[in-house]
Amino acid sequence: MKKIHSLVQKAKLELESLDNEGIETWGERKTYRGAILPISVEPKLRARALNFMNDLINLLEANNHSIKFKHEQCFIEMYGELTQINLRQKFYRKRTKSSSGYSTNTFIKSDDLEFQIDYSYRTGWIDKKIIKIEDYLQVIYEYIENKSKKSFQRNELRKIEEEKKEIQRKLDENKARLLAIENHKIESLFKKASDYKTSNEIRIYLKALEEKHNMSLEKDKNLKKYITWGYEKANEIDPLVNENDIISS
Repeated sequence: MKKIHSLVQKAKLELESLDNEGIETWGERKTYRGAILPISVEPKLRARALNFMNDLINLLEANNHSIKFKHEQCFIEMYGELTQINLRQKFYRKRTKSSSGYSTNTFIKSDDLEFQIDYSYRTGWIDKKIIKIEDYLQVIYEYIENKSKKSFQRNELRKIEEEKKEIQRKLDENKARLLAIENHKIESLFKKASDYKTSNEIRIYLKALEEKHNMSLEKDKNLKKYITWGYEKANEIDPLVNENDIISS
């Protein structure tokens, strides 16, 4: 006896519950959300639909893949890639013309099952006269596996490129940081050289002013204070006097 997967059993009970609530049409069922398998068929087709899903899930799990629910949608997860799935009763579109000549679309319900993957650009497998979707099971599995592998490989290449860009960004950032440090040291060197020159020029000037003051018969106390203040300022400017300034540069 075939083992019924827990997800299939849960879907069976949920769909029967919807039957009891009188929710029959696809328009009503499509608004139902929850972590159940996306099966939209009439009760007469439900056993086939459930068996198909059961075989699909068993095939997935036998190959270390799984079903995953996300944002109230159902996906097959392979290699970390998600493929949305849906199993429904097929309605065939038929264009008809009214007596006034206008074309309209009508949808004819069938007993065919259709398995679909993805959302925006769907790919599907539909019952044929001879071949049913059960016969496509391995084809469906291999299609999704190949699609997931390619997507995984693209994402891995993208990650490698992003990692390379991040490494390069950090190298460029470090290079810019070292360049900024070097430029700062150069600017500091020029400033200290300029300060050293200025401090010596101040001392030369003060020395001359002091000699003139000493030769003068009238002693100006304010001038003496000014000369003392000037030497203090020269020492403040002189980087050789302030050794800590030299070390910090």
